[in-house]
Amino acid sequence: MVQKSSNQNFFIGLSLSNSSNYDSSVCVLDRNSKIMLLDKFYFTQDIDLFFKSSPYIHNSILCASVPYDNSLLEGKWRIHSKNYKMLGNYFKINRQKWTKRLSARLCDSLLNLREEGVNVFRCDINQLRQAYGLNAHYLSRTSLDCKNLQTSLKIKFGFNELPENMLAASSLEAIICAMFAKYIAFGGKTSELFEFEGIKTLSKPF
Repeated sequence: MVQKSSNQNFFIGLSLSNSSNYDSSVCVLDRNSKIMLLDKFYFTQDIDLFFKSSPYIHNSILCASVPYDNSLLEGKWRIHSKNYKMLGNYFKINRQKWTKRLSARLCDSLLNLREEGVNVFRCDINQLRQAYGLNAHYLSRTSLDCKNLQTSLKIKFGFNELPENMLAASSLEAIICAMFAKYIAFGGKTSELFEFEGIKTLSKPF
């Protein structure tokens, strides 16, 4: 299949965590799939500052992962969050959003970027890993999984500039998001999974 041309010069991937307690990462690829920037952030305002001040954001396409809301994933609260379980008065944690599974963090900023003319879409990082043949052969985001993923990105996709020391899981996922952004920009086939907070979440075929 002949690739279509793209008007974008930069392809940005954002691996977004659901809170500032965990790291998020941004990766910028150029048209030759060379990593121009790979950085890690914790606070929402730092990510916003990157969007406002980075020269890469202009003439680019941005793919941001949809983070899962894991605030219910502890002990007995897991049981009470089941869809078939009645919500009693004793349930205090996340009582107003007990069926919520996705985090809306940074959604307003992404919508603002889209209004400014940036091509923005979302993705599911687990679906992308499967589509690119980067399945988690070990427990996701463990040291073994990250080492395997980093080695696979080097060997299978030619990211030889990656260091020998192990990168954070969010940095590796940001690279995958940036790869998907470039794939979209050059006319790759996608399917819409769902729309989240006004922005389409796309998937890559296997």
